[in-house]
Amino acid sequence: MKIAITGHTGGIGKSFSESLAARGHEIVGISRSGGENIRRIEHTASIIEPCDLFINNAQSMFAQTELLYEVWKRWQGQKKYIWNISTAMTQSPINSVPDGQDDVAMSLYRIQKLSLEEASKQLSHKNVWPSISIIRPGGVATQKEWNNENKQDVNEWTKSVIDIFTAHPNTHIPDISITYRKTKLEL
Repeated sequence: MKIAITGHTGGIGKSFSESLAARGHEIVGISRSGGENIRRIEHTASIIEPCDLFINNAQSMFAQTELLYEVWKRWQGQKKYIWNISTAMTQSPINSVPDGQDDVAMSLYRIQKLSLEEASKQLSHKNVWPSISIIRPGGVATQKEWNNENKQDVNEWTKSVIDIFTAHPNTHIPDISITYRKTKLEL
């Protein structure tokens, strides 16, 4: 499968890129460090267009949502897949943020991800294809400068996502939140 991933050189995007490449998939990486900018919506969508799965991971203001719309228009009616990487922070308003981060910046980040989620829901109601999934990480260790003590390893998290989707290939998962828990469930 040919998979486009925005933000493929760091954090969640890098982990998806490495994990999926190891499974034999062709990765089309789109990152600022590679000279691309997702704010160039039409250009970025043209890179994504020949792919089968788009992992919409990189966030730059509302460009992630705008890019979703552009890719959806190009893929409308085609059996292709979009995984929109959101955040568990969309589930409730932010009162305070950990690790000394800027409250206003995190509130803006949350609003941008809410926009992505609402666009995903709206487009999913317009057409069955492309299949759109919202994936909400919660507590993933993606930044070295953060206190990562209570966060899940990024590679463990992406493996969980891939395992869930591959274990249920005939099931549409419209949205899913995957968060870290220190204790294990033994069944």
